[in-house]
Amino acid sequence: MNRDYTKDYIELSKEFRKSDASTESIEKLYDLLYELENANRTKQDDLVRSNTYALLGFHKSAYEVFKTVADLTNRKEATKMYVMEEKAKSHKDNFIIKDIRKYREKKEQPKLELSDFVASKKTKNKFKIANKNIVIFNKLTEKEKVSVYLPNEHIEGYLDKIIDYINWLSNCKTELIDFYNNECNEDTANENWYDTLEVYSTRIIIEDSRDIFCSISGGDDFYQDHLLDIEITNSTITSMIYNG
Repeated sequence: MNRDYTKDYIELSKEFRKSDASTESIEKLYDLLYELENANRTKQDDLVRSNTYALLGFHKSAYEVFKTVADLTNRKEATKMYVMEEKAKSHKDNFIIKDIRKYREKKEQPKLELSDFVASKKTKNKFKIANKNIVIFNKLTEKEKVSVYLPNEHIEGYLDKIIDYINWLSNCKTELIDFYNNECNEDTANENWYDTLEVYSTRIIIEDSRDIFCSISGGDDFYQDHLLDIEITNSTITSMIYNG
């Protein structure tokens, strides 16, 4: 017997709203969405898929699906598509409610070697990791988004220290949560906050003293329209500031 996606969506969306977007209700909506994405869908199923995308904050995806099945001779659907198009332009898929289960999966740090560090042609003693996705805060970062600055060009003398530090950055969950809750008079950070952090860029500076200064630009779900700038000295977090 085929699943009645419309009925299920109505029930799950009610649960989502009544529970104030509880983790359980979000996971149920994602399970519905994943099944829809892989099903042989009818037009009605695609309408449900569009509605589910929209409810989870994927406004661009919701619009892209809806415009393929909308009946533009129907005034109500034509109006809805215009509203969805405007929201797709302004929000895109940038402010989604995340499926924490995917973010919580432990990411494996790639093995780093000397050849992975590429010297900058423009900036003296600057190196980038060009060909591997480095794990920072258990997030896979984009290639070339991790930069290392050294006192001199002889990176081989600092290689072990750099790799050890990057490995520490891969999962310093307790330190981040504790600092946020002790120093930032905002919401209360927990494992869900950590799991859904975004990491956009990482700068690691090793000074002549061999102390390490690290600056990370990222974002969180508390203030999705702001950057979260994090500064770390050695293994001590010294600052978290929302920017924007």
